[in-house]
Amino acid sequence: MKNIAVIGGHGQVGQVIVKGLIEKGYTIVLMGRNQGKMDAFAHTFTPILATRQLDLTKEIAPEQLAAIDMVIVCLDQSNTKFVSTCQALGIDYLDISANSDFLAVAQLPAPETSRRLIGLGLAPGITNVAAATYASQHPEVKDIDIDILLGLGDKHGEAAVKWTFAQLNRTYQHPKWSEKTENFLYGKKSSFGQSLGQLRSYNFDFADQHMLQRNDSSRTYTTYLGFDQNSVTALLAWIKKAGMAGVFKQRAIMAMLIWVMQKGFFGSQRFVVKISDGGKDDPHQIVLFGEEEANMTAEVAVFAVNKLIEDQFSAGAYQLQDITTLPELVTLPRLSQVK
Repeated sequence: MKNIAVIGGHGQVGQVIVKGLIEKGYTIVLMGRNQGKMDAFAHTFTPILATRQLDLTKEIAPEQLAAIDMVIVCLDQSNTKFVSTCQALGIDYLDISANSDFLAVAQLPAPETSRRLIGLGLAPGITNVAAATYASQHPEVKDIDIDILLGLGDKHGEAAVKWTFAQLNRTYQHPKWSEKTENFLYGKKSSFGQSLGQLRSYNFDFADQHMLQRNDSSRTYTTYLGFDQNSVTALLAWIKKAGMAGVFKQRAIMAMLIWVMQKGFFGSQRFVVKISDGGKDDPHQIVLFGEEEANMTAEVAVFAVNKLIEDQFSAGAYQLQDITTLPELVTLPRLSQVK
């Protein structure tokens, strides 16, 4: 059985991944910078999980990865050095990051003795599979929209909250707009089903659109983000339009946001993904829904590990749509498709 290192395994998503992999019978090693947090989580298992202190911002020695067959990274990285180290050592590499800045990993040579799989989660991940499915079924559609609706009642992890609000002060490149596109600037109304109705969403720099664009330059893929409470989406759009997004750089404001988003005081735990041609009444749209986005990400990661190992994929670079199909994904307990 494979020895799998989960880096950041003591975090919100990482903990669920670890538990899911242990249930599947894999041997798990926790890795990360904070030894105290790793030890606290490791001691919740019998027998106690092995831990290794490892800092991805520093040079990684090969012996730190001794006897490891696969690594799953549950935190953002600023460069691809660790990915290259894993490939050189023949260690399978999986990543759940939604950070589009990390897509430089896709420009690395494909591993020759191991497997590299990026984009494991809701977006990128599920959205990539759904968008690729839509594109294959409707090749005449050249502009594909990916709408993501998150429930404010969900208990979002600290890292996810920080990343999301940090994007409001960043720009990115997108073929639909200017070279430096601002997040949460271009809004639209979309129908998210009878229970939710028409809700607003705004352009957002999830990595899925860039991954899909690189794979299929014949189309334009655009990702939008909204929340199940229209008033909150509208408030964020107003803050952005008023030039006040700098408030999210303040530590006190960010700490308050993290506290609120982790408590889930209002809204639902539901997420919705909609793939369409951007029109309000696309008869071919694909709509997926589920609950607890962080747990869904973990479930996808565990599923992907099993696929790579049990189906014996050969060495190379993969994305989620390369190893599975939409009908297979919607068999996961947390994910359903509107028919």
